[in-house]
Formats: sequence, structure tokens, C-alpha cells
Amino acid sequence: MRAAKVVLIFLPLLLVLPALAQSPTNSKPIDLLKQKLEQISAGVSADWGIYIKSLDTGEEIAINADKVMDTMSTIKIPLMVDVYRQVDAGKINTADRFAMKTADKRFGTGVLQTLDPGLSLTFRDALELMIIQSDNSGTDMAFARAGGPAHVTQTMHELGLNSITATGTSFEWFRALGEAGDPAYAKYGPEELFTKGFPDKLTNAEVERFHFEGKHPYGLSSARDMGKLLEMIATNKAASEKSCKEMLRMMGQQQMRTRIPRFMSDDVETPHKTGDFPPYIANDVGLIETPSSRVVVVFFSAHHRGYYQELEDAIGRMSEQVWAYFGYRGKQK
Repeated sequence: MRAAKVVLIFLPLLLVLPALAQSPTNSKPIDLLKQKLEQISAGVSADWGIYIKSLDTGEEIAINADKVMDTMSTIKIPLMVDVYRQVDAGKINTADRFAMKTADKRFGTGVLQTLDPGLSLTFRDALELMIIQSDNSGTDMAFARAGGPAHVTQTMHELGLNSITATGTSFEWFRALGEAGDPAYAKYGPEELFTKGFPDKLTNAEVERFHFEGKHPYGLSSARDMGKLLEMIATNKAASEKSCKEMLRMMGQQQMRTRIPRFMSDDVETPHKTGDFPPYIANDVGLIETPSSRVVVVFFSAHHRGYYQELEDAIGRMSEQVWAYFGYRGKQK
């Protein structure tokens, strides 16, 4: 088993190193990695925004990295940062408890929507579930206590990340999606929406139009600005060192592992956050950490048509290439 694991660890290098050996003398190795990522992403029918940065060497790859795209649930990272900056300022205590109401429940990812009203949660419980399970109920509880989407957007702009916009709550996004099938949904409040459920006549064509029209993004950011925020967290500049370490710990507990970590060995740390709107969007953003390297990786996608697994596999394969390249470079220092 030990020998087999060694083979598996070095298999990704076989994909990159031969290309490096055969490259023209005027090509930089990082350019060849970029070409490989472009090749993989071009094999999937989707729009991409990709940003890669080594925190050790400063090397960067940017592919449509300044295009503002729908973040889906990766916007929960800016929300988390806003919360912990307020924790550092003494404005929020994550140990505070509250009782979940039916009006707090949201559709989509997460377990809180399945639990009984009256459940006692700490604010930290809601944040933890927001990150590791992308819990939409926990997300809106966090928005409510952090000052709402506008406060998150203001904080991001104060950090110089002007493309990051928290466009609304989970409730507002799901209501807009319901309205795409039945205009009566526009008047529903949170409890009525959750109790009512989605309209029976919401068709696949209406869901597709909702995405392609792009009138109700869950959040907005360029890949580069999301990458800069991740770098700030990794270098203790997004908040205090204690808060940044706590955010990385949460991201490291991520339970959605079908993208960035998909083809990596167990000894690679990948604190990250996903964002989904199947089959159109599969986002994943985070860090790839080995004993010899730390790399920020941001993969945004949109307008995908086809099998969702192909979109996820592409992110997994691109992440594998990044891991192989920077892991190998780190060992050569």
C-alpha cells in the first residue's frame, strides 16, 4: 500500500513534467501550466474565470480573471470575513445563542431546513454549517446578524475588492427563482416561501432562462478579487490572525470534495468553498497546501451545458495540475 501511494502521489507530475522537458527554451514553465489549464477548461462547454497564485513564489495565472461572474455560494467567504472582522472589533460574539424559527429555513444545501423549529444554535454553529455544508439557512442567519448583504459589500470594497458584491440573501435568490415560474411568488415572505415550496410548474426551460439572463446572481466577483481575498485570509490580513486561522479551519472541514481535492492525495490540505447551480455553475475556491507550497486557486464557471460531472472533473484535473507543478517546484528550492 505504501508503494502504491507513492506512485499515486507522483502520477500528476507525469502530466506536467514531460511538457516542461519538451518546451521551447523561450517558454516559462508557468506558461506551460497555463496552457494546460486552458486546454482542460476548453474541453468543457462553459465560460470560465480562473486565477492561480503561489504564495511562495508570487507566480500567477489569470484566465478571464477580471470578468465579474456569479459566485453562487462562494460569496459565503466574503460574508464569513465580514463577520470575523466584526468579531475582532467586539461587535459580534459568535458564542451568542438564538432559536431557529421556520422563517429562518431555506431551500437548497444544508441540514438546518430539516430540523425542528426552536433548535438552539450559537452563531458559530450557523457559520460552521454555512461553510462546511454550504447551509443556506445558516447563511441567512449570518447575513441577518452581520448587517446584511450591503454591509458585506461595503467591507469588501473597503478591502479594495471592488468586484465582490453580496447581491442578496438566500431567501431573495430562491424567491426570484420561484417567481420565474409563478409571478405570485414575488409577494412571499421567508416563512411563506419555505412552507409553500417551489411552484409545480417551474420548468427546466424557465430555470435555464433564469440563469442565462443573469438578472439574479447569488453573488458577484472576479476570480482575481476572490483570489486576493483568499490570500488575505491565508496571510492573516483579512482579519486578526486568530480569526483568519479560524476561517481556514472551517474551510478545511469542507464536506463537498468533488472538485479541488478530487484527485489529490490525503496529505494535501485544501481549505476551500464550493458554489453550485447545477448544471450551469460549479465553482470552487480555496488553497492547495503541501509541505513545500501554498497556492490560491479560484475556479468560476457559468453557462455550462452537458453533464455536471464533466464540469467538476475539469476543476479537479486543473487543480491536480496546479498541485503537481507547485509541489514539484517547491521541492526544487
